[in-house]
Amino acid sequence: MVTSTLKRLFTQKNTRFEAVLALSVLALGLVLSIVGFSELQAISKERLYLETEKYARAQVEQIQTKLNISLDSLKNVASLHLTTGEISKAQLAEFIATDTQYHDGTLGLAWVARVSDEQKEQFEKDVQAQEDLSFHIHEVTAHGLPVAASGKQEYFPIRSLFPSSVGELSLGLNMASIPSRLKVINNAKKSQQTAITQRLSIFNKEQHLLGFQAFHPIFAGDEPWQKKLVGFVVGIYDFAALFSGSFEQENGRLTVALYDGNSSSQQLLYTSSDEFNTVNDIKFNNNDHWTFPIVVADKQWLLAVFPQTSLAGSAQTWWPYIGLLAGSLITLLLTVYLFISLVKSRQVAELSTDLAGTTSQLEIQRQLKAEADRANLAKSQLLRAASHDLRQPLHTIGLLTGLLKDSTSQEEQQHLTHRITQAVDGMNAMFGALLDISLLESGSLQAKPRHFYLQTVLEKLVIEFEIQAKQKNLTLELVNTSVCVFTDPTLLEQVLRNFLSNAIRYTEQGKVVLGCRRINDAVRICVIDTGIGMSDESQSKLFDEFYRAPQARQLSDKGLGLGLSIVAKTVEVLGLNAGFQSQLTKGSTFYVDVPYGDDQWVKEPLAELEVLASLHKDIWIIEDDEDTRFGMEQLLNHWGCSVTAIASGIDLEAVLQQSPTQPDKIVADYQLINETGLDLVQKVNAYFQTTIPTLYVTGTTDVDVSEEIATANGELIFHLFASMAQFERSLIVERTQAGLVAAKKRGVRLGRPPTLTTAQVKHARKLIDSGERPSAVAGTLGVDRSTLYRALNG
Repeated sequence: MVTSTLKRLFTQKNTRFEAVLALSVLALGLVLSIVGFSELQAISKERLYLETEKYARAQVEQIQTKLNISLDSLKNVASLHLTTGEISKAQLAEFIATDTQYHDGTLGLAWVARVSDEQKEQFEKDVQAQEDLSFHIHEVTAHGLPVAASGKQEYFPIRSLFPSSVGELSLGLNMASIPSRLKVINNAKKSQQTAITQRLSIFNKEQHLLGFQAFHPIFAGDEPWQKKLVGFVVGIYDFAALFSGSFEQENGRLTVALYDGNSSSQQLLYTSSDEFNTVNDIKFNNNDHWTFPIVVADKQWLLAVFPQTSLAGSAQTWWPYIGLLAGSLITLLLTVYLFISLVKSRQVAELSTDLAGTTSQLEIQRQLKAEADRANLAKSQLLRAASHDLRQPLHTIGLLTGLLKDSTSQEEQQHLTHRITQAVDGMNAMFGALLDISLLESGSLQAKPRHFYLQTVLEKLVIEFEIQAKQKNLTLELVNTSVCVFTDPTLLEQVLRNFLSNAIRYTEQGKVVLGCRRINDAVRICVIDTGIGMSDESQSKLFDEFYRAPQARQLSDKGLGLGLSIVAKTVEVLGLNAGFQSQLTKGSTFYVDVPYGDDQWVKEPLAELEVLASLHKDIWIIEDDEDTRFGMEQLLNHWGCSVTAIASGIDLEAVLQQSPTQPDKIVADYQLINETGLDLVQKVNAYFQTTIPTLYVTGTTDVDVSEEIATANGELIFHLFASMAQFERSLIVERTQAGLVAAKKRGVRLGRPPTLTTAQVKHARKLIDSGERPSAVAGTLGVDRSTLYRALNG
């Protein structure tokens, strides 16, 4: 019947044209569908290839970041040695715990000391007396037997090691006796930078691993001609663990192989497939692949990534088949359309519906991608902003530490130690400020304005920046003021710190002035410099993120261009007005307007706490993490406190059954296992029938948690470092108050010394011009340094 119907269609004149047209449309549609299928298949493969390359590049950057963080840990250990003079096994364990918190791959850390032949015997005796009676400097024979090391001009024995045994490493092993390590030691000593070994076989916990060792040299002495090698920090790393977590999303679609691009042998370091056994297997592989360089210390590795972009590898590769099927179906529908108009209308409606659904899906995907991009950008901006603001106090601490190491005067050492403490307080304040800004943007926290004397903040900033200014031969002037203002002092300090940092960085000669003047109903705080100034074009982009003027980039390669963008955000949070005036080559003035305060509401620090009969406080710690609990207990014991450590509700019940005395203060972690610190504190308050002052430590920004703690009259701290620093400050205040009371009883006159006379000022200038340190001159005259500076600048 179908055959007869078709025959009639082609034989009847009135339908022949339509039948031929229908067949032509069908044939043409099938041809176009096949062509379209081929094009879609090529486009899909190309898109999949590009997306895979983008993913591979991102994973390579992630691996490079892991390696950089691992090697930076060696620098942190070196800094610890320069500060304390020694590195213990426990300290190495803490660094490894920090590393493994963010990534795997660090197998162990070691402190390798440099010991001359004359020092060898005494060095062994010291270590035996301090830690291990069996310690001796030894070498390992070809049969793996330890023998005593002797006859060398210098030795590089392992002084501290964590874990106690990593591969062939052990305490006392002379690293210079191993030829491959001696080569790396010489490279690191010559370049004064980190150097790494070639591929090593590491037997760890009955596992055979492939990895490498990194040697970071430690030199004593600030000046190049004074530098003396004191040893190395050695890190032991596993290739497979470093690559864990990378390329896992594309498992089965990507094959990776890592090899050393520096050595002539070009060792194969790591591969995710049994297909590659040598570097030649990679070089002579004809498949498409990408090669990415990875820089590790003094070597460059090459990572070859082979994509497996088969059509079965992704759902995207099915789109060409779907297109072919859709094209054939549309062609068939168009053929039928020539005969049945109703079917045609229905087909058009269905196609319109499908098109609308596809457009809607594309828009949803676009919105999701935009949200993900914004989240990634916000995370990157936060990290960069934090590094920008923390650089200044870290630099100050480094400078003061160098001065402290060379100082021989006890008075000057005490002064430098005090200055380092102030810089650390500045870092802590910036951590809190960054967190506050994040909370303010989320609507979870409000700014904390209060009445305070502006002079206190200005003097603190001058002390922080005066060393940096002196290094550039700049004059840093402070215009004294007695004005009282009302705002958040921590966030205001962050704004002014950005202004001062930029002013000193971009001023080559002249001076930087910090002061204020009254304008209408506000106080305008200004930072004036005689630096490079800015062009009109630069001024229009000044507060844009990541923007740096061309003159600024030529003068200094430091900074990411985020400082002033943070200023803009901070003054917006505070509801203040900030601005600037600048002229190219003449200098710049940056200012912020702050409302007046009422000095009647200014709280004197010593009036906030009562004088205690005993300064040895009784502190209860509620913390479920054993390491954190131990560290807090040791720190508080060092401060002269009596500590009771509690890990859970069961521990609390045991303590309360012993009829304890009431603690002076409680430091509690809010989030415990199966309970909260607030629950346990309420049990303590109920037992003693009073509300004990409590610091709650938490990382959450949940508004409900904040309100719950506020209702319980507790104080919320967002990280442990801040809580310990705040507690230490309160303890210092109480002890200072007690000292003042005792001094008054002895008849000692308190308060600032009198202003220097004209003759004393002239004498001070002569001493400073002759090379005397300002701290020594101030001590000679019996005044502090800020008093001396005000007299000299007046």
